[in-house]
Amino acid sequence: MKPGFFIDRPVFSTVLSILIVLVGLIGLIMLPIEQYPQITPPVVKIGATYPGANALTLSQAVATPIEQELNGTPGMIYMQSSSSNSGSLNITVTFDVSANPDLAAVEVQNRVKLAESRLPAEVIQNGITIEKQAPSQLMTLTLMSDDPKFDEIYLSNFATINVLDVIRRIPGVGRVSNIGSRYYGMQIWVYPDRLANMGLTVKDLQDALKDQNRESAAGEFGKQPILDVDVTLPVTSSGRLSTVEEFENIVIRANSDGSIVRMRDVARVSLEASSYSTESGINGKNAAILGIYMLPGANALEVAKSVRAEMAEISKNFPEGVEYNFPFDMTEYISQSVHEVYKTLFEALFLVILVVFLSLQNWRAALIPTIAVPISLIGTFGFMLVMGFSLNMLTLLGLILAIGIVVDDAIVVVENVERIINEENISTREATHRAMKELSGALIATSMVLVAVFVPVSFLSGITGQLYRQFSITIAVSVMLSTVVALTLSPAMCAIILRPSKHEKKNIVFRKINEWLEKGNHKYTNILRRVMNMPKRILAGFGMVLVMIFVMSHLLPTSFIPEEDQGFFTVEIELPEGATLERTRVVTDRLIDFLNHQPAVAYVQNVTGSSGRLGTTQNRATLTVILKPWEERKSGDMGVEDVMETVRKELYYYPEVVGYVNRPPVIPGLGESGGLEMQLEARGDATWDDLVQATDTFLYYAKKAPELHSVSSAMQADIPQIYFDVDRDHAKFLGIPMADIFSTMKAYLGSVYVNDFNMFNRIYRVYIQAEAPYRANKESLGLFFVRTGSGEMVPLTALGTTQYTTGPGTIKRFNMFSTAPINAVAAPGYSTGEAMKALERIAKEHLSDNIAIEWSGLSYQENKAGGQTGFILALIFLFVFLFLAAQYESWIVPIAVLLSLPIAALGAFLGIWVTGLENDVYFQIGLVTLIGLAAKNAILIVEFAKVQVDEGADPVQAAIHAAQMRFRPILMTSLAFVLGMLPLVLASGPGSASRHSIGTGIFFGMLVAITVGIVMVPFFFVLIYKIKKGIRLNQISRMPRIPHIKKVAPWMVLALSMLALSSCKLGKEYARPDLNLPESIDSSVTDTASVSEIPWQSLYKDTVLQGLINKALENNKDMKIAAAKIKEMVAAKRISFSRLFPAVGANLHAEKEVLNYGGNNRKPDPEFDAKLTLAWELDLWGNIRWANEADLAAYMQSVEAQRALKLTIVAGVASSYYQLCALDQELSIVRQTLEARKEGLHLAKLRYEGGLTSETAYNQAVVELARTETLIPNLERQIKIKESDLAMLLGDYSHDIPRGQRLSEQQLPDALPIGLPSSLLERRPDIRQAEFSLKEANAQVGVAYTDLFPKIALTGNLGFESAELGDLLKSPAWFLGGNLLQPLFAMGRNKAKVKVAQAKYEQEVYSYEKTVIGAFKEVNDAIVSIRKAKEVRQSQAKLEIAARKYLELAQLQYINGVSSYMDVLDAQRELLSAQLGLNSAVCSELLSVVYLYKALGGGY
Repeated sequence: MKPGFFIDRPVFSTVLSILIVLVGLIGLIMLPIEQYPQITPPVVKIGATYPGANALTLSQAVATPIEQELNGTPGMIYMQSSSSNSGSLNITVTFDVSANPDLAAVEVQNRVKLAESRLPAEVIQNGITIEKQAPSQLMTLTLMSDDPKFDEIYLSNFATINVLDVIRRIPGVGRVSNIGSRYYGMQIWVYPDRLANMGLTVKDLQDALKDQNRESAAGEFGKQPILDVDVTLPVTSSGRLSTVEEFENIVIRANSDGSIVRMRDVARVSLEASSYSTESGINGKNAAILGIYMLPGANALEVAKSVRAEMAEISKNFPEGVEYNFPFDMTEYISQSVHEVYKTLFEALFLVILVVFLSLQNWRAALIPTIAVPISLIGTFGFMLVMGFSLNMLTLLGLILAIGIVVDDAIVVVENVERIINEENISTREATHRAMKELSGALIATSMVLVAVFVPVSFLSGITGQLYRQFSITIAVSVMLSTVVALTLSPAMCAIILRPSKHEKKNIVFRKINEWLEKGNHKYTNILRRVMNMPKRILAGFGMVLVMIFVMSHLLPTSFIPEEDQGFFTVEIELPEGATLERTRVVTDRLIDFLNHQPAVAYVQNVTGSSGRLGTTQNRATLTVILKPWEERKSGDMGVEDVMETVRKELYYYPEVVGYVNRPPVIPGLGESGGLEMQLEARGDATWDDLVQATDTFLYYAKKAPELHSVSSAMQADIPQIYFDVDRDHAKFLGIPMADIFSTMKAYLGSVYVNDFNMFNRIYRVYIQAEAPYRANKESLGLFFVRTGSGEMVPLTALGTTQYTTGPGTIKRFNMFSTAPINAVAAPGYSTGEAMKALERIAKEHLSDNIAIEWSGLSYQENKAGGQTGFILALIFLFVFLFLAAQYESWIVPIAVLLSLPIAALGAFLGIWVTGLENDVYFQIGLVTLIGLAAKNAILIVEFAKVQVDEGADPVQAAIHAAQMRFRPILMTSLAFVLGMLPLVLASGPGSASRHSIGTGIFFGMLVAITVGIVMVPFFFVLIYKIKKGIRLNQISRMPRIPHIKKVAPWMVLALSMLALSSCKLGKEYARPDLNLPESIDSSVTDTASVSEIPWQSLYKDTVLQGLINKALENNKDMKIAAAKIKEMVAAKRISFSRLFPAVGANLHAEKEVLNYGGNNRKPDPEFDAKLTLAWELDLWGNIRWANEADLAAYMQSVEAQRALKLTIVAGVASSYYQLCALDQELSIVRQTLEARKEGLHLAKLRYEGGLTSETAYNQAVVELARTETLIPNLERQIKIKESDLAMLLGDYSHDIPRGQRLSEQQLPDALPIGLPSSLLERRPDIRQAEFSLKEANAQVGVAYTDLFPKIALTGNLGFESAELGDLLKSPAWFLGGNLLQPLFAMGRNKAKVKVAQAKYEQEVYSYEKTVIGAFKEVNDAIVSIRKAKEVRQSQAKLEIAARKYLELAQLQYINGVSSYMDVLDAQRELLSAQLGLNSAVCSELLSVVYLYKALGGGY
């Protein structure tokens, strides 16, 4: 096809555009309208009931078997279950967003079927429901009446019978639920006392109901084969009962005397609600509430319209006094949001056309973009229909962004044609031909670049990918259509419509604009010239830009999707556990009355006795507060957040209530409410009590965190319960089955479903339950009787005892682990990303290792999407680079375009930072668009400049000329786009938060791009070209020119590529082995404190001891050796680290050689060179980094070894000092005893000489004195030896050691904080040393593994080389080489090295585990020792007191002549022994504290 084909065929071009418009209009008519596309992960919900079962029984008997089968369902991302004391179980299985919901539901149904054989029969009888959960509620329909006869039960059943089924059949309706329903049921209210008096049990009632209320086939007379019968007669009989009277007349027993016991004799029968667990209403009045859910892909507005039309028809048959209403209609918010987006779309379109007109200053020229832009936008609708998209917030926002993009092509074409007409004075057709010849390539290139920007990000997975896909495909399609229109219709219209300007004087507005543009272009050119002359400053500034982008991308608060005012919110109120429905109703009515008086509130829908987080529970109520339309809430203090804050303040006056005020989920159906959803899981050996304690701890710290607000948990840990302890032996003795006991209690207290009855062409259920007074309190158990094996009636109170207790009210599980759901909201001024980090930080700091956290709902998606900004930008830059490289046939020129893009990105980051917005998905989408536009502007300059350079122009002049020529179209298109974004920045109304987020970043980014970015594009173009040619920017280098510089470029590219690949690191990162630590070090101690809070200076109060420890730490030779070892390892680490960087050296070489080949050809061959050398091994696979990590671990081992030594020295000095003090005290005791013995000997001698005692007593006194004297030298020797030992620790020669406090004055704590097991791993230096040894072994495995891969090294030199010394500086030389070494065959040596390293690692694992076990043994031994030492010291103290009294009594008796001197000597020996024992016990107690302190890691 010739280049001017469409110019010469204007009808063909027009027809093509008309077809595009027609296809678009068809798509616009047929496209469904919804708030969001189908980005909600499919959810399948399983429901089961087990009447009378508590939460624990339900969890174990029903939830566990089902979850075991569901676990591992293909496509499942997580599952949750909730078992409540009301007997209801709900399991939700959430699948990946890409999963097929129908197939997922079938798979779940099949797996639940496999679990049915292990479920209780009652659960199977009640039925297990499996349904796909609709992502969002479309409408709420209420039936109300002021007539008392139409109570809630009537309205609920009337809605079910006459309304619900009709609405279900409406196309597009997925599910209709009766919220707080009260379906009819036949209630058998039993009188247990009457039943027992007649010798009947509840089982007899069940048997009678099953026997007499059943459907049965009776056959027919005359059924073939038969002869001689002319008529067939079916036989009918009474089947299921249907009226109260029929149930009352059921025969329970026929007595032998002819009397009959009927149902009415032992029970009251009534037709009423099957369940009274919940109540529903609207604005405080009773109402039947139907929730209407939409099928995925349906048109929300059409479905709502159909529902309203059907209700108008149905209501014609309503009884008088019954009316209906739609208090909640999501389509109002959707239509308002879509309307606001449409309004923004037209505002942007108007502003863009206005800018085009002001820029082109010609109605003919402005007409062309005005026609071209709508064609591109309208045509996009047709492609959206083909690709299965819908008209939603995302696609419409994409079209708004597309306006400013698609207008560029038309403006560029028109502006170029006009320029050629005016400059060259040629005909319009010829000018159009020439312009399109110049522009066709650029138009296609820019379009391909934009497609390269938008299309790749649409392949991201998950919800983020779905969001990007809606935007990116919409914009990409509109850009491609715009290119088609720019290549077809726009040039055809230019050739027909445009006329040469008549050089008439323009009006003042146009003149001012032109003057402003001329001045601007002139200043722009001057700035460019100045910029070209200061490259260092510009590059430094550009580096600062990159740093600022990096810093701001990490500092800006992050979130997933901005919160919107959706026109409603929920309030959940919680009364004390065990509160009845009546108490809850009173509080609910009071709050509803308050809300009804709020000017912004339209309706308040309540479901009392139910919670979205817990299910059915009497002490909870959920209120859905529906606000008035947005138009009525434009005045102040009527936004959703304002009303929510008012409700929070009101709840302060409800002291008995805990209230939770929540927004709805940002994306309907994704999570239970707005805010954050986290799960605390009991992993490993964690028990329910551990989870409860962890939840309390977590909530305590979370409520203190400034980033968090409204932190709550749905855990019901301790609710009042009555425990019935069955005497199983007694029951067995009486012949009563355990099943009878429990079934009786369940029937009377929990309601038993027996069978069904028919009414209104429907099937309803029959229930048995005790009459209200008989189930009010635990005394009622005395009226519940069971039958013994001998036929006697025994009350339940005779078979067991009751007691009050507490237990879980609801047990929740997440991925089969017991869990405590945590809900929170980001506090004002904080983003959801910051709030999530705060929750993770609290869990890490305050929870034990066996409590894990997981995210659910929208938080799961946000966590999964986190950190994708960098990946997205890298992907975009890569695709743009590849497309531009292909276009320019150059690897270098595209870099000029890429380098200009960060400028615009910085503007976007600054914009959202200034306006206080967050880095969310919408902002990231805007950032992608911004990069595409900035690249497009850069291409317009680079394309024009490259053509001139290829024709021989100087790069600087070419760049400046290109910038001058493209200044006006770039400014025009950019301003058009900026003004197109202005309605987004200033948006208000429904959905405005999304428009703010996406528009603000682009608005500020483009402002920076058209002020700073267009200056940097020519600069980088010149920089790249001059680098390519081997010259500096501002002057030719005075260095000698290096020949063949172009040959260096591939090597430079290779080096940069290798540098980029150096971020790769193969091998397995270190992970601490699973040690399966005990729950606590000491089961009797629950403190979480650590000895790290007790430095040795505060433990050892004796100042002399402190001085000795300080001296030892300074002078001990082992400490000095350890310090020197650390210096060695620091140097070794530095050596290893240096291998990551290139080695640069200088080489001066002179050589004089004479060659004489053949003997007759003497030839001198001198050589002189002066060069810089380069050697660099590229660490592609991480070999050097693994080695560096191993050396780092070795260094840390030396550090921990020093710490362990310090800990040992502190403990050694303290223990030696206390032993020395103990020896001093023992010597003092012996000397005191020696003095007493001398005095005793003197007394014995006098009495012996006086004839009062025998010689034996005197000699015994002499022996005792001599024995005591022999103790002193031995003690003095021990003291000297201990002083020598202590001096050795001090790093000194033997000398006298100073003493401080006496042993009896030494004070150490009675107990030390034991701490958690995990803290011991971080505290003990020997354990840390062992772990670093393990890390070193792991790194050595990485070294050995990466040795299997090729090694690449770069070598090079640059300098001068000559055969003559005088010509050395005139002879530049350079060399750059690469070396690749791939091991091919070494007889398995390298693989064997890997196995050796792995075996050593395995040894280190066991060594580490042994060290940990040994440490725990030391701690346990020390704990036992300190406790027993305390007991021994207390016993020794009592013994010493007793011995002293014994001696006093013996001496008194001896003086009075009552006893002999032998008794005194015995008492003295006992006292000495007791004193020495007490001294030893005191020392042992002090030493046990020292050893425990050391075992716990204290002392460094």
